[in-house]
Amino acid sequence: MNILPKYLGFQRLKMFEFNELIVWLERNPQWIAVGIIGASFVESFALIGIIVPGVVLLAVISGLAATSLSIFEVVMLAYFSSLLSDIASFFIGFSLRNSLSKLWPFKNHPEFLINGQQFFKRYGMIGLFVGKFIGPIRPLLPITAGSLNMNKRNFFFIEILSCFLWALIYTIPGYYAGQSVVTENSNPLDSIWFWIGIIVLLLFIRYFSKKFK
Repeated sequence: MNILPKYLGFQRLKMFEFNELIVWLERNPQWIAVGIIGASFVESFALIGIIVPGVVLLAVISGLAATSLSIFEVVMLAYFSSLLSDIASFFIGFSLRNSLSKLWPFKNHPEFLINGQQFFKRYGMIGLFVGKFIGPIRPLLPITAGSLNMNKRNFFFIEILSCFLWALIYTIPGYYAGQSVVTENSNPLDSIWFWIGIIVLLLFIRYFSKKFK
């Protein structure tokens, strides 16, 4: 059974206008670190990530960060923010597992929770890992795992790995693209980290395509 199209059918409830935020961060670079933290947290958080395209925002802010932060700082900020967001979503799902369907947005869109639960039950731990890289279901799986009382040790193990890879994939290309714009004689292709990010991204795309055919 080809289950992926069902989940690719998830649509953002509305688009978040962030052009003004980007302009503001360009003028106030001292807040870029906060922007990375916020974009990473929001993208993964169950009750907000469904609406806000935080991964796009994160990529753009990572490019701006090239003027004030190191690549290590950018990746670590994105990593720990995403990890914290997923952990918070997990415990929300666990604490409210008996009434989760009555909360927004699941009350108005019960298919979100139903499809997330079906996906998790079908693929289990590997589904939690892979789902981190699939936009339409990324913010749903941690809260779903919590609502289904997933083993906490297994959850943390998967999240520690997947959040780190997620942070690498969604910050490195943007960071070095931004660096090439603001730094004279700088070429992002000269950076080993840029190549690592691109290779990892391609490998995951290929893996996902085969896994969900």
